[in-house]
Amino acid sequence: VGYTYADHNPDSWEGWHWGGMHNWGFSSRLGIPDQYDLLEDALKNTELIVFWSADPEATSGIYAAFESTCRRFWLKELGVKMVFIDPYYNHTAGLFADKWFAPRPDTGNAMACAIAFVWITEDLYDKDYIETRTVGFDKWKDYILGKEDGVPKTPEWAEQESTIPAREIRALAREWGSKKTMLAAGGLGGWGGACRAATGNEWARLMISLAAMQGLGKPGSNIWGTTRGAPGNAEFLFPGYAEGGISG
Repeated sequence: VGYTYADHNPDSWEGWHWGGMHNWGFSSRLGIPDQYDLLEDALKNTELIVFWSADPEATSGIYAAFESTCRRFWLKELGVKMVFIDPYYNHTAGLFADKWFAPRPDTGNAMACAIAFVWITEDLYDKDYIETRTVGFDKWKDYILGKEDGVPKTPEWAEQESTIPAREIRALAREWGSKKTMLAAGGLGGWGGACRAATGNEWARLMISLAAMQGLGKPGSNIWGTTRGAPGNAEFLFPGYAEGGISG
């Protein structure tokens, strides 16, 4: 008789899996960025945090990697600027936003391309990192500059897609490209956020690409949503667990 399989969960982490893992070059963690243990780095080095489709205040418990409001207050006390990109003025923005961008839903990808355009044309990206730790940048650069399809991904082009004024996209790109910046993309470790949209796989790819252009992993520069703690130990066993004492 046969049957048709229906995936009951196509809109959770799949945007990262189908998009992100092709940028990382591996499929560990389903393509989701590893955001553990970055609080100390941020407190010491970060100057700007860009919350892109991220609302940890309203994503409580495990999906925000446990409550972390105090961390964001610490960062504000240190003078770290917080910028939000979200069609909605979310709870975290209400508490901490220095600037809020509200693109038309599902057009953030255009903004991301325009930011990359500014970095490329104004020499605001880490060329050494791109040359030594990435592959395929020249082909992607040709796409951003419009050499591939005849459409340069300028801030003016992105304005037509997103409704965000070109001057504001350009200002954000310049500030981001000149400061040590954490990109808070999505929820817990990347779960949730714009990766659940129709073009979520492209959004995930673009987030990784932008982070890489700024030297992913340099002091103060990474993908981190102000949540997460120390890495979990998947081999940890409660006393008696291995012998069936707790689990039965």
